[in-house]
Amino acid sequence: MKLTEKSDGILRGNTCPGVNRTIIEYLLSLKKDLAGEVFFDVPCGEGEFLQAVRSFFPNAKTLGADIKIPLLKFSHDFLQVNGQEKFSLELTEKAEVITCISGVMEFDNTVLFFEQLRKNLNEKGILIVTNDNLLSVRDRVLYLLFGRFRQYQLFIRNDQPTWKIIPLQNLLRILDESRFEIVEIKYVPVKTAELLWLPLAVLIFLFQTLYLRFAEKQIGYDEKTSRYPFASLLARHYIIVCRIKS
Repeated sequence: MKLTEKSDGILRGNTCPGVNRTIIEYLLSLKKDLAGEVFFDVPCGEGEFLQAVRSFFPNAKTLGADIKIPLLKFSHDFLQVNGQEKFSLELTEKAEVITCISGVMEFDNTVLFFEQLRKNLNEKGILIVTNDNLLSVRDRVLYLLFGRFRQYQLFIRNDQPTWKIIPLQNLLRILDESRFEIVEIKYVPVKTAELLWLPLAVLIFLFQTLYLRFAEKQIGYDEKTSRYPFASLLARHYIIVCRIKS
């Protein structure tokens, strides 16, 4: 199901434009109503994404967790936890879906964090992790010229939110160490403004295709291109869908 900016009412929340919408579209494509199932979002912020979940899956049990108690009206169950520490979190019911949206860059011990989530996920449930794409043409140029990425300024105040650099290849390794297997990697649809980088992206893609063809023989070419498609040169954000390893 394809949603539109004007009709779906999905709030952006504390992430890149289109991320929450892409996740909802994926969940709708599974054709499950999640009735009576636990939907766990961590870190949940003010609960904007859970509101979208409630709109499209009204019979799901929505649960959020974060280090800070939401300031705004929060109509979901809530747990106050520090995700980068070993939190003794055991849900009374294991979750069918767990989402971690733009959260991994905030934790020091991501392996421990994902291990905690695995313990609270149904055996056949899914974990959805999203993160900023650092391999876009725009980010590459910014780093080459100014030593910075789009989401993180060269000069920051000590009271600004943490933003750790975790490239896709490292995040995949961390998920593997946490005993998750990758189901799918999706890039958030490219915004019109990013098309200004299209000519340079086409040039880089030619060299990238050759590199993917001959680099790392243990990984098949199809798997390589699924990780780094042409969209990875323009998209701001990606989504990883995982399951617990059997």
